[in-house]
Amino acid sequence: MVRVLVDLIERLTVEVADVRGVVRCRWCRFKTARVHDRRQLKVKDLPTQGRETTLVWVRRRFRCDECGERFWEDHPEIILGRRTHVTRRLARQVVRDVNHLSIREVCRRYGLPWHYVMRLVGRWSDLVVAARRRRRCKVLLVDETSLRRGHRYVTVLIDGETGEGLGVVKRRDAKALAGFFTQQGARWCRQVKVVVTDGSPSYRAAIRRHLPGATHVVDRFHVARWFAAGLIEVRRRVQRIGDKGSRPAFDPEIFRSRYLQLTRLDRLDVERIEKLGRVLARDPQLEAAWRMCQHLYGIHHAPDDQAANQALGAFLDTYRDSPLPEFERTITALVDWGDEIFAYHDTGRVSNGRLEGTNAKLGLLKRIAYGFVNPQHFAQRALLQMPAVATSP
Repeated sequence: MVRVLVDLIERLTVEVADVRGVVRCRWCRFKTARVHDRRQLKVKDLPTQGRETTLVWVRRRFRCDECGERFWEDHPEIILGRRTHVTRRLARQVVRDVNHLSIREVCRRYGLPWHYVMRLVGRWSDLVVAARRRRRCKVLLVDETSLRRGHRYVTVLIDGETGEGLGVVKRRDAKALAGFFTQQGARWCRQVKVVVTDGSPSYRAAIRRHLPGATHVVDRFHVARWFAAGLIEVRRRVQRIGDKGSRPAFDPEIFRSRYLQLTRLDRLDVERIEKLGRVLARDPQLEAAWRMCQHLYGIHHAPDDQAANQALGAFLDTYRDSPLPEFERTITALVDWGDEIFAYHDTGRVSNGRLEGTNAKLGLLKRIAYGFVNPQHFAQRALLQMPAVATSP
């Protein structure tokens, strides 16, 4: 600090200068001490005791005695822009604040332009992603999320072992995922041993092409929805007791127990088991559908692959005795995705649970920003919601 220029209740302005007498030439790297001229730059800093703080940096322009070129000095704690200049500690605070505040609120708090704040966020995100992608990834988790509800989906990829976000790719098709793998390179792809996705044929096509040596697993939570779909359709069919528009149109006992029917048996207490038994006794088809769903749940609940195959055999036996048409799509899914479903036991019971937690944080981010229109801005801010590495903007 050289001197205080303005010291008021609402703002503070301080003149600062670099105390180094000798610097290296930017062009030839020789040392020089000859100052050609000086100019003043206004640099925004963190507020001091609630006051807006501005640094007036007396920036020197040197002339090299060796090559004769002129150059401006730089300072490691000052980030220079085209029109706006900030200190590095202010940039760090801005990046921390965008995790729980909107960009507009951050701009109002620190008096910065909107586009400049987004450039700081983008610069930080690029550093974070570059550091993460250089490391080896053995377990890759892939899922989709939307910028706004039902509009413009993106693909989210994270490291299954560390939980660090590796990328947010525009769209949710095979081309989007293949582009990420191509950018990472063949060496990085060879190091991936397990990849977990939902039941997307597009994702499977990209994985088979770029990760042929990895074991593909379909997330158990998505598979559970496939298994429960048959029971839900049977329940919707048997619960109707009247025409559409009549009252009551549905059997009240069956309808009110719809969530109880989807719960795994080992998670129910005695009271709820008795209640469920009374409901299932009302219709034999509903009871058969519930038994088939429980057998399918047993595929993932089984301790090993052999027990999982026994659960599948129990399901097929029940289906053979009561061939409900609502479970035809479930059988088709088991045939098409059987290898990926049973790979769950061969890979240490890995799932997309960690990625689903990340998507919950991204949902909070979308509410803060009232949705996103630009996928790039969403990707930059989304990566900051995931665990970060020790780098600086």
